[in-house]
Amino acid sequence: MKKILKNDKTQPMFKKLFSSHAKLVEDIRNDNYNNWESHFNNYNNTNSKKADPVKLQSLGLEIYEKHLQDVIQDYAITDDEKKGLIKIKEYFQLSDAAINTVKSKYAKNAVAGLSKQKLADNHLSEEEIQEIGLFAKELNVSDEEVTRINQQNALELYQNAVRDVISDQLVTADEQQTLKQLAQTLGIDIRQATLDKKLKEDYYYLVLLNALEQGYLPQCKQPTVVIQNDEVAYWEISSNFVFARTNTTGYFSQSSKEGFKATKGVSYQLGSSRNSPIREHVLDNLPGIFAITNKGVVFAAQQQSFAIPFTQLHAFDTYTDGIGLQKQQTELLLQFYDKQMSEVIFKVLTNAINAHT
Repeated sequence: MKKILKNDKTQPMFKKLFSSHAKLVEDIRNDNYNNWESHFNNYNNTNSKKADPVKLQSLGLEIYEKHLQDVIQDYAITDDEKKGLIKIKEYFQLSDAAINTVKSKYAKNAVAGLSKQKLADNHLSEEEIQEIGLFAKELNVSDEEVTRINQQNALELYQNAVRDVISDQLVTADEQQTLKQLAQTLGIDIRQATLDKKLKEDYYYLVLLNALEQGYLPQCKQPTVVIQNDEVAYWEISSNFVFARTNTTGYFSQSSKEGFKATKGVSYQLGSSRNSPIREHVLDNLPGIFAITNKGVVFAAQQQSFAIPFTQLHAFDTYTDGIGLQKQQTELLLQFYDKQMSEVIFKVLTNAINAHT
């Protein structure tokens, strides 16, 4: 392979052009690409070797890119600004492909910026939609992409509003109505919109808590637990029945011995021995389904189940991850896989007892 030297004629053409027109390029860049045509005219008037714009297309693209950035800062392209960009393109004979490559670097962000600006009042009028579309067209952004950008910005506004509402861990009926109206104004179909999963779960959890606070009782359409014909299941949840169990881990021997002499040289050993069990108390879990009905509470599992009517449920306590049920002198502990559900279970059970006792 031939080695390229500084003065070798095999150097790339643009390097030689830039080096021969270094002063022109430097002046244009130092002027922040303004008055570029005047710089060309001055250079060609004072130098015998003229600068050919067609051979300086890379410089032309620099000039075009800087002017494009300045033009779209206010998210609008006036007729004069459009003429200025066309002039640069024609002066340097820039290809459409090269121009489109430059536009693609800024187009989507610029359209998104205009979309957010127009959505500041939480609404896009037909006129505003057309304005965004025309701006996007100048930057070669498709109608489909414009629609996607508008929908994404609207969804972002809605999600920010939801975050603000749930920040105090409380969602009132008025706040729910406000969010519903906002969704309608923004043109968002909540049933089809792709909302942040965690945000959606947190919101509807707080909506449920608010409804339960007002005495609401939900209903399981197809409960897993077996209930009577006249029984209604309000809520059921996967849970562990936690109970104490005694294990025998082994035995140890206890003995008592007493010796006495019968005759010289002969002795007898009398006594008894027994094996005592070694026991330990452990907590065990029995997985199953816990349900609250209009008659009481039910726990259903393959190995063991129980049902406690409200008349026999003396008390109940909630824990961070479960509930304790008091029946006579016995406390039955249930642990939930979903720790967030403890408060829901407490409220459903309270409403069921108030409604049926």
